[in-house]
Amino acid sequence: MHEIRATLPPDQVAPAMRLAREAGIQRVSVADVYVHGPDQRQQVVSVETSTPKARAFVEALLGSSDIRGADCSITSRELRAIVNGEDVAALTKPMSEPFPDVIQDLWQLSHLTVSYLARAAAGALLLATGILDNNAVAIVVAALFLPFLAEVLAIGFGLWSRDGRLTARGLRAIGVSMTLAYAGGAVVAAIQGGPIHFTDFRSPLSSFAISAVIGIAAGLSNADDTGRRYLIGVAAAVQLAIFPVWFGAATIIGLPEQAVIWLRLGSL
Repeated sequence: MHEIRATLPPDQVAPAMRLAREAGIQRVSVADVYVHGPDQRQQVVSVETSTPKARAFVEALLGSSDIRGADCSITSRELRAIVNGEDVAALTKPMSEPFPDVIQDLWQLSHLTVSYLARAAAGALLLATGILDNNAVAIVVAALFLPFLAEVLAIGFGLWSRDGRLTARGLRAIGVSMTLAYAGGAVVAAIQGGPIHFTDFRSPLSSFAISAVIGIAAGLSNADDTGRRYLIGVAAAVQLAIFPVWFGAATIIGLPEQAVIWLRLGSL
């Protein structure tokens, strides 16, 4: 469930209310506001409705040439509950979220902040320990830290929506995550020594099939209010991060024969 607010010039309120009605939204609130910056009076059109109707309304606003060209802003908020007499079965449908919610969430999660780098480094060190010792608990815990899922989704969503900046941001974040994963594997191997006890690598075809399932589930959950993204994120992180961590550790301990190296690269 979402609240959508559109701050518009007064002459655009009637078209916005018409678009809300066409999206199936019956209750529309309008309030007068004074916006500093442009220093002018505008009106806020607010709706509280189910996620599918909120998406339809936002898409209608973004698709309206009059409203898109006006001096306006649109915000979206996820709500926990709405009590307004509407049928609860229709009101609580979780798919699919408005386009700006999805794209800005991926933008936010792909920023290379100090927190991002710390999580990526900590996860890489834990994963390297798990791979060297073949410790499943350490591998799963490491996957909770590793930032990979949102970055891969940013690449895919950027390509689909033809947003080159988002695609580039996702590629940069994935590159940083893999570099830190490689470094984490090398650091732990240098401290702990070998051998690498983890050997449960899949073939390239098997890895592709698993990744496809994870990717489809992740894409669907990203547009779903109730998607368990953190659980899918664990699967995506392990599937991706295990290879650069292994390469980092193997670089220090000793690389295997070329056929194995090419097989690992193919799987990655």
